[in-house]
Amino acid sequence: MLPAADPSTDPVGLEALSPRELEVLRLLADGMRSSEIASQLGIAVPTVKCHLTRTYRKLGVRNRVGAVLHYLRAAPVSGD
Repeated sequence: MLPAADPSTDPVGLEALSPRELEVLRLLADGMRSSEIASQLGIAVPTVKCHLTRTYRKLGVRNRVGAVLHYLRAAPVSGD
């Protein structure tokens, strides 16, 4: 079980991301591949990869797994 996010100890929260970076990260956390994200958003795969690279840098993670774990810990729980 993942520990709950504590904003006071999380040096970089999701608010550091642009709306598009957050959207790409949300789709990534939903299990989509880069090609699926690109198709869903109507953008090119290299653009998705660029958004992800910037997201990794901002969140201080090295890869998709780290980014998704950060997202799951920091994202508010939705009721749907």
